[in-house]
Amino acid sequence: MPYCGGRGLLTGIGRGSDKGGAPLRKASLVFELTDGEIRAFWFSVHPFRHQGHGSNTAKFDRIPIPTGIIEHGNVRDQNTLIGILLDYKAQTSRQCQKVYLAIPLQQGFIRSYTLPWIPKRNRKSAMSLLVDEEIPIAFARSDLLYDFLVISEERHTRLQVLLGATRQSLLERYIYVFRQAGFKVTGVDFSFSVLGQALGFKPNEDILYLQGEPDAFHMALFRGAVPEIVRTLPALPTIAESVEGILERTEAWGNEIRRFLLYYRTQKTDLNLKRLVWNGDSVANQLAHELLESNHVSSVEQAELQGIPRAWQEMLEKGNVRGEVVAGYGLRMSARRPVLNLWRESNEMEIALRRYQGIALFAVALLVVGTMTWVSLYQRTISLKSEVQRLSNQGARIVAQVKHQKELQAAWEKEKIDQGNIVDLIQVQAIPSTELTIEHVSYKQGNLSLSGRANDAKSVQTMLRAVRTMGWEQPGLSSYKLTSRNNVEFSLSGKRGVVGTQDTTETTSTTFTERG
Repeated sequence: MPYCGGRGLLTGIGRGSDKGGAPLRKASLVFELTDGEIRAFWFSVHPFRHQGHGSNTAKFDRIPIPTGIIEHGNVRDQNTLIGILLDYKAQTSRQCQKVYLAIPLQQGFIRSYTLPWIPKRNRKSAMSLLVDEEIPIAFARSDLLYDFLVISEERHTRLQVLLGATRQSLLERYIYVFRQAGFKVTGVDFSFSVLGQALGFKPNEDILYLQGEPDAFHMALFRGAVPEIVRTLPALPTIAESVEGILERTEAWGNEIRRFLLYYRTQKTDLNLKRLVWNGDSVANQLAHELLESNHVSSVEQAELQGIPRAWQEMLEKGNVRGEVVAGYGLRMSARRPVLNLWRESNEMEIALRRYQGIALFAVALLVVGTMTWVSLYQRTISLKSEVQRLSNQGARIVAQVKHQKELQAAWEKEKIDQGNIVDLIQVQAIPSTELTIEHVSYKQGNLSLSGRANDAKSVQTMLRAVRTMGWEQPGLSSYKLTSRNNVEFSLSGKRGVVGTQDTTETTSTTFTERG
């Protein structure tokens, strides 16, 4: 379905592509929903430029929708609305970074409260209690989305908050429609809430706002920037578009406004209504001046956005479009002011869910990579274990070979020692002559023990000298006996050592002689 594009002005003062009206390639987008049309506002503000600078760029579009698609803020035909938005997206080459939505207040609740000062960490739980107490019964707690905005605060004294709420099912339907059309909504606010802040109404000031449109007439009573009550009067289809028809419509709507004010004055005894702001067609202008003449208000003025960039203001004036809500919303977002966002909780939950999903996906990927790494390392470990086992066996064989080599070396050393001792024993055993006979020779742990028989004592003495000369230390007689045939039976012992001195030999001989 084709859309009706309103006039847009892309101006730039300074340098670069801004000059001459560079097209919006990537910008933020605000939608305002009404029963008769959707208003789209594209805006792009450089983060380092001040408000009101002429280099700000914007584009305003009006997308007409058939009667019955949206009624009193409720979407009645989702598929048709999705198709309209898809057609609009296909006809525009712009890409949007963020999408915001301004919805009617018929299905919502908004009010300001003055509370005792509450620390920031406790405000969310306090607002939950306030919602339970203040939100009408018509809003089921399980089907409720709300948000709050701090308007002003005096530390440790008072806190003024703006509380807004709407049905979750209604808002999810809006979000679903725009998401299906390719627009991901990040913020949602009420149209009249945005309008009150965009028009710069002073705090605690009572203001009557009138807005005339071809298909409806809106009147709202503001206290400051907060809409206290909003009423929408439908168009009168039976009245022709003539002078008489306009007069009749003006009279009918004028009577409704007077009844509205009369009822509200009885409900709000502190109402101090002096100012009227109007916007829209000539009917709204005429009704505003009639109320001024009847002393219902003290002043009348046409709506004018506050602090809006010059390029935006020129676009709205030249296009003669009703873009105050979308432009005001865009102004707040470009200035990065705190805003009421009815979709904040769901959006944060969605962001948290995506974050958790990302973490889970990362964990799964990490697990897969870890498992693959572990399998690779395990396979390598198996090969390393086999290699270690092979080297361990080889090492054990080497250790056994070294041990065996040491044993052989020790045996060889021992064998060398034993060979020397055997040679000495053979030499000792070879000492006897015809006068001396050795009967027994033993050697144990370096000690020599010898026994034999000799014809006389002199032969035994010669034997002792020979043993000493061969390197045995302290050779001496262990036993000495004369037999009946004058033979000598003797036993001597000695230690393995070096050859003794002459003095020692003489002493031993002397001792032997004395023993003989």
